[in-house]
Amino acid sequence: MTPKQFLDLVEIRVVIPSVAPLMFGLAYSQWQYARLNWLNAVLLIVATVSVHLAVNTFNRYEDAKRQKVNEFLREQAQGETVTDKQVLHVAEILAVIAMLAGVLVAWRTDYVTWIIGIVSFLIGYLYSAGPKPITNTPFGEVVSGITMGYFIFVAQVYVNTRMVPVPSVLFQWFIVSLPLTIFIAEIMFANNIADHDEDEENQRHTLVHYVGLASAKKLYIFWAVAAFIEIIVVTVVGWLPVTSYAMIVLLVIVLQNARKFVNRPIKQETFVLAIKNLVIVMLGMTLVVLAGILL
Repeated sequence: MTPKQFLDLVEIRVVIPSVAPLMFGLAYSQWQYARLNWLNAVLLIVATVSVHLAVNTFNRYEDAKRQKVNEFLREQAQGETVTDKQVLHVAEILAVIAMLAGVLVAWRTDYVTWIIGIVSFLIGYLYSAGPKPITNTPFGEVVSGITMGYFIFVAQVYVNTRMVPVPSVLFQWFIVSLPLTIFIAEIMFANNIADHDEDEENQRHTLVHYVGLASAKKLYIFWAVAAFIEIIVVTVVGWLPVTSYAMIVLLVIVLQNARKFVNRPIKQETFVLAIKNLVIVMLGMTLVVLAGILL
């Protein structure tokens, strides 16, 4: 297996949904609570990214067995072909790395981190494995958004601050992280919009199957706008710094990308725009919170 095949196999280009809430969680921990624990933060980053890559790889492995049409990563490079066994071994190694880093950060904190880690790991498994993987259902967007956008954010803030996760605190964290949750879900949604024809052929009944392609495109635009409205509301409430009002200037760029995608939803050409939108929102939210720390 060549390095390029490995990076393609684990889908390194879509690891941003895991990184986004981690980076924002770091900035938020300092702004809201003035607490950071760099060792815990780094361990959590390693565990989270490794889990994401392991799930991606295992998802590829499962798809190879299920799908009638599958452009699995078997491209030949200098005569080398990726086998099912190699794919499974990569997924297992990444899972072990994630488990070791996760256990270490949980050992350094307490049972709350254990709970978040175990629940996230189970969801990650059910997302792509089992008789009815979540990724093949209309709940894929919601589950991926909440698991990566909210759970990861909560974990990052908690391992840095050790705030007691009472319902009011968890609710505030959910509202604060909601824009990232939405744009992470939008990546899954964009993927399913672009793969609509292939999914229908492979009998993958995602949200796009149930709402229809035309309505899915409208929902894709709607949730992008809703995320920015939510940022303004949360800033008014005081759960984000006043510098967050500056996020509104990014709406034009995000809408432009979203419209380009829905007008031509081709995986190889425009899917990257969904990832770009998450990067824009992640960097924007992280920077405005860092600016809020300086005020």
